[in-house]
Amino acid sequence: MPKDRNPRDSDEESAPIDREVLDVIQDQSRKASGRGPRDAQVERKKRKLAEDGLRAIKAKDARAFTGLLRQAGIQEGSLEWKNAWKAFYSA
Repeated sequence: MPKDRNPRDSDEESAPIDREVLDVIQDQSRKASGRGPRDAQVERKKRKLAEDGLRAIKAKDARAFTGLLRQAGIQEGSLEWKNAWKAFYSA
């Protein structure tokens, strides 16, 4: 390969990294940096709940939003519950 050519410089678009591969890379970098292990499955669950919550907010679906809050373990009447509903109504 010529010295002036960078292997990243190609005419093809690079494919996105698979989510599982990305999780393994992040786990290994966390271990190497000494920040400790991370549960990728828990992180994916949190990310999915957040995405579903945003979708419910945008659709103004109060029933789905309530279900998501309960699924996330947020207790009715708590400060988190009240703040979530403020975000729901302000969007």
